Amino acid sequence: MTTVKEIIATECGTNAVRKLSLQIIAEMNIVIPGILVSFDDLNVSSASTAVNLYLQPGAKDALRRVIRTKGEQLTVTSAYRTVAQQHLLYIWFQQGKCGIGLAAKPGKSNHEDGLALDLPDPDNATWRNFLEDEDWDWLGSNDRFHFTYRGGGRDDIGDIGVKAFQSLWNKNNPGDRITVDGDFGPQTAEKMNLSPAEGFPTVRLLRLTSPALQGDDVHKVQQALVNRSLLENADITGIYGEKTADAIGEFQKNRGLSIDKIVGPSTRREL
Repeated sequence: MTTVKEIIATECGTNAVRKLSLQIIAEMNIVIPGILVSFDDLNVSSASTAVNLYLQPGAKDALRRVIRTKGEQLTVTSAYRTVAQQHLLYIWFQQGKCGIGLAAKPGKSNHEDGLALDLPDPDNATWRNFLEDEDWDWLGSNDRFHFTYRGGGRDDIGDIGVKAFQSLWNKNNPGDRITVDGDFGPQTAEKMNLSPAEGFPTVRLLRLTSPALQGDDVHKVQQALVNRSLLENADITGIYGEKTADAIGEFQKNRGLSIDKIVGPSTRREL
């Protein structure tokens, strides 16, 4: 597992935390459903895999009108930037690395608001009037690539992005929880550094369902229960049935876990 801290030391591109970024965006939409929406269904192309084609809903609607009016494909070099990406940029800026001339603290960048776009030069000049007609303001010669949507939207997205990472960390590290407060302080920065750049492992919850869940993950759980004398070898079927669920409940009771007969992150870790 490559950690974010290792990426900071060895890389110079935020695409290295692409999968972690997508998990943070997904978590944001759990915290507040619909807070960010993808605009990859518009006539757009991204300049690299590091570009997250997400905006606040109002900004997307305005961009849709811009593209429809101009009748051409828009190339985007930067859109929504996650707190993980901003963390990289801020550290590289502090270290004088990777050609980063200026970077805001994580949670404070306007690219973390879901209301910003960067366009490649000279494309910004050909699109500028169309964008400004729909409340996308050009930042000016200080940053000729940058446009900010001024037509309305939430101004706390940066904090929500930080909260989403904090929640994501807690879900995957129930024994090492941090405060979910939207403040990217030293504790949150430390956990970001320890996080897997490729994203946290995604595993399904194993529970009683109809039809019953089955697969290699169920087989492994049953083998672990056999090793703890909570199941018999004959019970290793790869099917999550009543007997397996009862054994999980007994295991959870023995370990002082919440007894729900569901194999989630904490139960799986104990197993």
